[in-house]
Amino acid sequence: MIIEKMYLIGKYMIYQKSRYLLLLLAFMLVGNITYAQFGRVESLSSFDDRPIHFGFFLGVNAMDFGFRFYPDPISQNPVLQMPANAAIKDKTEQYYRGRSIRADVDPISPGFSVGIVSNFRLAEFADLRITPGMSFGSRQLVYNDTINQDILSGLGTNGLDEKSYLNIPSTYIDIPIGVRLKGKRYGNLRPYIYLGGTYRIDLENKRVAERVFHMQKMGAYVDFAMGLDSYLQFFRLSTEFRVSLGVDNLIDHSVGANENRIPYYGFAIERLTSNVFSLVFYFE
Repeated sequence: MIIEKMYLIGKYMIYQKSRYLLLLLAFMLVGNITYAQFGRVESLSSFDDRPIHFGFFLGVNAMDFGFRFYPDPISQNPVLQMPANAAIKDKTEQYYRGRSIRADVDPISPGFSVGIVSNFRLAEFADLRITPGMSFGSRQLVYNDTINQDILSGLGTNGLDEKSYLNIPSTYIDIPIGVRLKGKRYGNLRPYIYLGGTYRIDLENKRVAERVFHMQKMGAYVDFAMGLDSYLQFFRLSTEFRVSLGVDNLIDHSVGANENRIPYYGFAIERLTSNVFSLVFYFE
């Protein structure tokens, strides 16, 4: 009970700090754009000629899942058709009560991202970007049916309710690489688009969430982004909106040895992908 309360308090503090940070960065961005638009002096005129430079980034993110469900998981999920899982199949059917089980992420919760930047000049209008970092966030699931109380009472965690049962926290190590295609510079502003990919490793120990469904901890993502460079007196500030779409199926239908860890409400999912949407501020 104490551990769960400490976790929820810590998560709330992270979310509050991320909101304040976003507000601060937004004010900085407005000031920088104003300066760039009306300043008469072109700052950092040779910045983009450097063969290599470094920096760091801060950002906020929102994590989501993409679902594809079995129309009839009891008869179509191959795991439940194995003779060794006959008892699990019967109990799953009892929990589903003949209904089609569906899930979604609601509400979308803010998270936080941080990392470093390595930029390699490829050509006048193209850069290679490697931006490893970490992303912290969570997803709150909502099902179209109430979670059976027999499952909650059998998990051995005091004070566990349906909301905490359906909370999926994630702590990712992000390894992105991609190409930034830059437009023409206008004064102290320069637009760009970014295309690349990310390999993510989830470090979170989902003690509770593993009862909902088992997930693979590693997966690949395709990244698309667009942004704006603002050249200041001493550094370049870039503001970017990035969409990161998972390509790997993260669902794992292994049942495990402990009956309390069997993800009864995950058997309805045929395919599960992870998506991350980010607003990122780069300081270079």
